Amino acid sequence: MDLREAGWELHARSGRAVLVRGIDREVDPARLGLPDALVAALHEWAHVAEAVQAKETADTTADLVSRRGRQLAMRLAAETGGQIGYVDPLSGELDRIGRPRSSHAMRGRRGETVAPVGPTPWGPGLVVSAIIGTIVVVTLVVVTLGLADVSGILAAVVNLAVAAGFAPSIWLGRNVPVWRWVAYGTAAGIVAAWIALLLSLLG
Repeated sequence: MDLREAGWELHARSGRAVLVRGIDREVDPARLGLPDALVAALHEWAHVAEAVQAKETADTTADLVSRRGRQLAMRLAAETGGQIGYVDPLSGELDRIGRPRSSHAMRGRRGETVAPVGPTPWGPGLVVSAIIGTIVVVTLVVVTLGLADVSGILAAVVNLAVAAGFAPSIWLGRNVPVWRWVAYGTAAGIVAAWIALLLSLLG
């Protein structure tokens, strides 16, 4: 099954996340070869959405559920490379997330449909990456040098924790328009910070 085909929608039904197309196709995300963490997050969101629907909770909670569902739909669209319809479980509104496949798409060598790719905005993108990278470098270096005065091991552990914490977001955001530049800048900033800290130890 190809999720890049148009018409797939993300729904929360009976506490489970499902992908729906038309009136007769309903698929559990676990059957699509998606990362386990993404599947677990989708079902967790659907479970919370059902609990919020069952109880009359504050608008803030409902807004958080809606935003979380939209974020997961973005991750799903990035993972599959297609467009996913997100149906808000609380309001019922439908949003299209991701890049749609063009009706004038080109045909590949083996007959598969290949969507045309627009021009890459290298100028603005690299500026965003440079700004994010600078912020990450300065923050990591300042925090690490401060912790190094207390304990070198603690400083190393904090740097490893930061890198491990950012890794999933960087990986998921690498193909998402706009956010990929933030991901590139964050990754470059972490690497540059480590290099700067190693050089400071040698100096």
